[in-house]
Amino acid sequence: MMNLRTNSYKKESPATNSKAKKQPMKRKYFRNIIFSKTPITGHFRFEDEFQIYPCDYENAPKSKHANDIPLIIEFWIDENENPEVPEDLQSIKSFISPTTNQTNKLSRLTRLLSALTNHRIHNLSETELKWGTPLPDDLEKDKEEINNTSSSLIMGIYYYPTIGNDLKIDGFSEQRHPLINIIPHKLYYQYDPIDSKDKEIVLPNTIYKALLKYFSLDTKSRKIVDTICHLICNGIDIKSKMRSMSFLSFVSSIETLVNFEYKDKKEGVEFECHDCQTLKSSPINCHKCGRPIWGVKAKFKTFLKTYVANSDSALAKFNKIYNLRSNIVHNGMLLLGDEQIDWAKSDKADSQYMTHLETMQLARLALVNWLIMGPDKKIVE
Repeated sequence: MMNLRTNSYKKESPATNSKAKKQPMKRKYFRNIIFSKTPITGHFRFEDEFQIYPCDYENAPKSKHANDIPLIIEFWIDENENPEVPEDLQSIKSFISPTTNQTNKLSRLTRLLSALTNHRIHNLSETELKWGTPLPDDLEKDKEEINNTSSSLIMGIYYYPTIGNDLKIDGFSEQRHPLINIIPHKLYYQYDPIDSKDKEIVLPNTIYKALLKYFSLDTKSRKIVDTICHLICNGIDIKSKMRSMSFLSFVSSIETLVNFEYKDKKEGVEFECHDCQTLKSSPINCHKCGRPIWGVKAKFKTFLKTYVANSDSALAKFNKIYNLRSNIVHNGMLLLGDEQIDWAKSDKADSQYMTHLETMQLARLALVNWLIMGPDKKIVE
């Protein structure tokens, strides 16, 4: 393991639009409790944009049984960007407008971190009331207590009486936690990417470079990347419950990036016949026979060969993923376990599980590599 250290630089926010440039930026800092499935033991700060570190406040609730583990994020919003609210909410505009700005920024940052790392980091923001039962700390010892407890209506929030004081902030806090450990980029996305309470959050050694590129994107490009991050997070969140839709979310995230990469290359496409879509010329050609190609699958494979891997085994994997995608979308196929619970072991189920997992990592790797090397990187034959 290595430690991640960052270089400081002075820079105005690249996402600032022309309207914001005419007004002095009104920064307001926030400290929020967010959650991950893997504990965090160190801190990571990216420039003057945000930092994350352990939630170790004295009164903060903790449980060894919890799947959502609290951690802290510090970030800021520009109050000039507080959105307008409907007329019927004008009486509470002073509260709801900055809160919306804060929530949008927080969601964007947590989805970005989840897409660029192996850890699903999220904001616990459920407002729906549900039935639940409080559990004792020692489940084995206090089984009888559970049997004598009735369900009650609960709200899915994380709260304790002194939380307001703990979250007060005027700027980024000084850190006493060690730096988060990192591992090499080439190993990271293939290195046991399953969140677990028995691990700790680690980062790839390219995380700083990828974030630097993200925050330098123009507004339109950043929104595309935000959409890609959203799709990846959707895939992660429903991965165990809706496998087929999860798989399609990962593939869709890649396709969104592919379409963005090739958005300006349509001008080079000429058809021999528009009815059967036979191509005369195209910006993309088959690397073996040299014939022009422009189909969705061709762009998908060409993009991944350019930004992820160009070996025969990788190409076979890309074909397998895209064929599975087509079977789900066009032929009504579902991944095993979606339609009904099946505890039987099978090679097909194991193969689908691995393909699903590989596609999740492929989506992450495609985005990270594009941020680091793109856009318009040329394929290396």
